[in-house]
Amino acid sequence: MNAITEILKIDPVKPQEDLVGRAVRVLKNGGVIGYPTETVYGIGCNFFHQEAVDRIYAMKKRRHDKAFILIVADPLQVRDVVAEIPESAERLMENFWPGPLTIIFKSAPHLQRSEFRRSKTIAVRIPDCRICLALLKGCGFPIVSTSANLNQQTPADTAGEVLALFDKKLDLIIDGGRTPGTIPSTIVDVTKTPVKIIRQGAVSKLEINTVLDAV
Repeated sequence: MNAITEILKIDPVKPQEDLVGRAVRVLKNGGVIGYPTETVYGIGCNFFHQEAVDRIYAMKKRRHDKAFILIVADPLQVRDVVAEIPESAERLMENFWPGPLTIIFKSAPHLQRSEFRRSKTIAVRIPDCRICLALLKGCGFPIVSTSANLNQQTPADTAGEVLALFDKKLDLIIDGGRTPGTIPSTIVDVTKTPVKIIRQGAVSKLEINTVLDAV
């Protein structure tokens, strides 16, 4: 971990490949970064790198029994970490991904058996953010996505706010400008029947019910 966190300015509309590549190398080497999404700034690392994930838990002063959301590049990466994709999830994915909707699935059996993942569920989304998607495609693995804030505080919407909170604790911060909003993703649980809204966020209950109720 660097003594001073590196700031990397990346164009949110046309992310520069060489700069994205630098951030990808940090993630592949087990680093922890701050980055913008289409909602707020997040903190992330390689989902499969336990030491990096533990760093994020410590940074956010979060209990280990509270799981993090994952962001993935495409539906193929979803299938790598979930046991099944029910019809309700298929509808939601088709209508709201990429976008600020997080879906809780049953986790894949190989994750349930590992020491790192004991939970039987996993929360996943595909972000509608070109920087995030470029990172994910460059890495080839899911990235932990948790808002850049401390418990109960408003999430950061600029790289400067992330730096003020986590300087010297992050290996790199991507500055993609101010994020479009401060409302986090909506979280729905498709392991429940009917589908349960766990957290109301950027996608409304009405929008979700309209899609699920459509014939």
